[in-house]
Amino acid sequence: MSDKPTSSSPTEPPEQSAAFEKWRSGLAQFTGLGLSESEKAERERLKAQGKLEKDWDKCEGWKRQLMDYSPMITFLLNHLKLAGCAFPSSALQCHPCPENRAGGFSPDHGILLCQDRFFNKKHMEDTLAHELIHAFDHCRFKVDWGNLRHHACSEIRAANLSGDCRFTREVKRGFYAFNKQHQACVKRRAILSVLANPACTSPEMAEKAVNEVWESCFTDTRPFDEIY
Repeated sequence: MSDKPTSSSPTEPPEQSAAFEKWRSGLAQFTGLGLSESEKAERERLKAQGKLEKDWDKCEGWKRQLMDYSPMITFLLNHLKLAGCAFPSSALQCHPCPENRAGGFSPDHGILLCQDRFFNKKHMEDTLAHELIHAFDHCRFKVDWGNLRHHACSEIRAANLSGDCRFTREVKRGFYAFNKQHQACVKRRAILSVLANPACTSPEMAEKAVNEVWESCFTDTRPFDEIY
């Protein structure tokens, strides 16, 4: 009696097995299913790194376009240069930021652009204009940022002149008043900025500083002839 052939599972060629494993691994990375804890952590790290790089590339691209083509930004950069405080591209740094800010100015480090906080290029333009006005004030008027009246004046001017308080921006923030909305926005945002100053210990102190310099600083449109 002849022996019957024993059955066995067919063996996949190595190249098919490798292709399947590559497909399975790619699907797991895409869905997050079937990954070990360490693989999940690595997946999240790579996603975060990819987002950081994408945000940075977009921020840098918008920055170059604004420095070259925005009438507002080129005007401010030119006046900073005329005042002896030229701002090269390297002084405008794109970085990720906390949720409650879009930019910042430091006399020692230049201007921060929060790469992950801009709704669009126009938002970035307004933010950059705001910070360049601070830079202009620091250059021309030797602002003492620890002096709340000095700080309040520059915040009033920056909010007033940069486009930060235009009507469409206020609507997005949930403010709909038509009567003197611009002035209300400038004052509100100046108070919030002064309140973040380490030398300010209360909302009342911030409001007092803004009120004390309001008339002279709100009407000061330098280097513009009028509100942009």
